[in-house]
Amino acid sequence: MSQAGSRDDDEVDYEIDNHVVYLAIDFIPKPWLKLFGDLTYTHSEGDYDDPSFGSDVHHPSCDDGTSTVDNYWDSNFDHANDWSDLEYDRVDASVGFEWNFWKSFSVTSSFTYRWFDDDEEYLGEDTDGEAYILNVGLMWKF
Repeated sequence: MSQAGSRDDDEVDYEIDNHVVYLAIDFIPKPWLKLFGDLTYTHSEGDYDDPSFGSDVHHPSCDDGTSTVDNYWDSNFDHANDWSDLEYDRVDASVGFEWNFWKSFSVTSSFTYRWFDDDEEYLGEDTDGEAYILNVGLMWKF
């Protein structure tokens, strides 16, 4: 939990909950071959209280000789906490290998599948989706 303040409110609580489950495995069937994989599940939530900014605020920087009504800022932030209501689930699954093909040289590769589910469409945007990631590398160990 963290806190932020506002002009008329000493404390605005911000609460974050993260839950992560991780499983990994390495298997070496031959001295020159290593196989590996992992699975991660993450569930996160975050929200904060409605801040209180008091009554409408006069902004002298807005003074341009026009109506004084235009020189006030509406400081009603009811439901502002909805802007940071976060809740999502994410799954990452990876598999790969490392093959030592000559002395201290190896080739490595991994494939990752990522699934993301945004339960609270932050600021009106739906960020659900999937990603497929392939990494290939050449390693020299010295």
